[in-house]
Amino acid sequence: MSLRFPYTAIKIQKAAWTLGGRQDRPYPILLAGVIGPTRTFPVEGLLDTGSDDTVFPERVAARIGVDLTHAPTGGASGVGGGTALLRYAEVVLRLSDGREHRQWTARVGFTSAPLKRPLFGFAGFLQYFTASFHGDREEVELTINRLYQGT
Repeated sequence: MSLRFPYTAIKIQKAAWTLGGRQDRPYPILLAGVIGPTRTFPVEGLLDTGSDDTVFPERVAARIGVDLTHAPTGGASGVGGGTALLRYAEVVLRLSDGREHRQWTARVGFTSAPLKRPLFGFAGFLQYFTASFHGDREEVELTINRLYQGT
């Protein structure tokens, strides 16, 4: 079985010429639970095939009880070319489309850099799924692959 998620239409200020004048843009935004030592915190993030890592704001780490004091570090860069510091930790991610449920341990990054929304990237997220993006239906379908070791 697979998990299916409809895209979320986000209103835009100027009509999107590339989308025939639409007043919104569709995004694969998913709601996931991020589970740490002290609690679970819900996060809406963008499923991003161009993101190397799964990245959350540092405040999420604080809310779920993850101590980043001695965490391994790395960097991330985006469209603007600047580099943001990431501090890595293991968390448990929980995902459901209302029919199917998945939960797995993931190595993710936390950053103090401003994020428009958290990113569900390759490491920690997409590496465990085969993703099918259905543009005509504005829906993404996630099917677990052989790397998935969750429940």
